[in-house]
Amino acid sequence: MGQWSREATSEPYIDLVAPEKAAGARKELYDELERIRGRGRVSNLFKAYAAFPELAKANLRRLMVLLTQGSLSVKFKEALMTALAEANRCDYCVSFHATAMRNAGASDEEVQAAITFDPDRIALSEKERALFNYALKANGDPHSIEPDDIAAIRRVGVTDAEIVEALETVNTGNSFNLINGALNVGPDDFLDYMRGRGEAWKVSAER
Repeated sequence: MGQWSREATSEPYIDLVAPEKAAGARKELYDELERIRGRGRVSNLFKAYAAFPELAKANLRRLMVLLTQGSLSVKFKEALMTALAEANRCDYCVSFHATAMRNAGASDEEVQAAITFDPDRIALSEKERALFNYALKANGDPHSIEPDDIAAIRRVGVTDAEIVEALETVNTGNSFNLINGALNVGPDDFLDYMRGRGEAWKVSAER
């Protein structure tokens, strides 16, 4: 099992309060999530964040800015967060972001390309493909980024704002992976796509 995946039978390390039991600031957060995502779609991630409701609300606002503003596509951002979840061995996050990637128009083949870190097999713009590789390199070691890396993405028209947008996508994906892993948060009941990556990692590790 990956370092940030959990056994299906193990319990989260903090209380994930169900929507019908939420009150006060926690209920306000859940109501906002259902307004954005649909009834019954309060993710376990935000149930965990809701232990600190004000921080949870701030993170939701930040996430919505990332996903609804900027010039890079949602498909790119979800592909990058899917790849990060695979790299971080967060099986819940793979399922969540792969589902969101498909909702943004990706095919099953493109999801497979994301979890094998191959942007050339994803229908992205030239600058998004370049940023995908740049962002993964920065994620592995931010101090490894050199002037030549910046020059390469500049040649395909990447702007300062798009660099920050891509790096914030990395930051967001990693922070979600950390919360899920450190608190042993399991996948949402409403997710069924790409579940069980942890089992695939376990089999691979045993070979």
